Amino acid sequence: MVARPEQWWAARVTFERSVQGQDVLPDDVQGACGWMACLAQDKDSIMDRIETALTAVGLKLRELDRVTPICSSEDLRGFDDHLAQNIENVEPGKKVVWGTIHLYRAHGEA
Repeated sequence: MVARPEQWWAARVTFERSVQGQDVLPDDVQGACGWMACLAQDKDSIMDRIETALTAVGLKLRELDRVTPICSSEDLRGFDDHLAQNIENVEPGKKVVWGTIHLYRAHGEA
């Protein structure tokens, strides 16, 4: 069986700090949501790749929705220009890129 080629997928992602230390969120922020893109063969592997990328920086995935295939970075222009630029400039070997994130504060302590 021939493996399908990988393509870019965009997804709206909500994540929070985990018990590990991390350098993405300021100390007074509990989590964030925004768009990320993932290079994958199919829709089923996207969640695993994004969750692995978040865990690697001390964050935990809360929700992933609105998964959409994208043909090129131009599909994202005007929608999330930061994500489009990151796809265009992705480092060799990277499978996940970040777009614009919107922080949210905790109720009480972060």
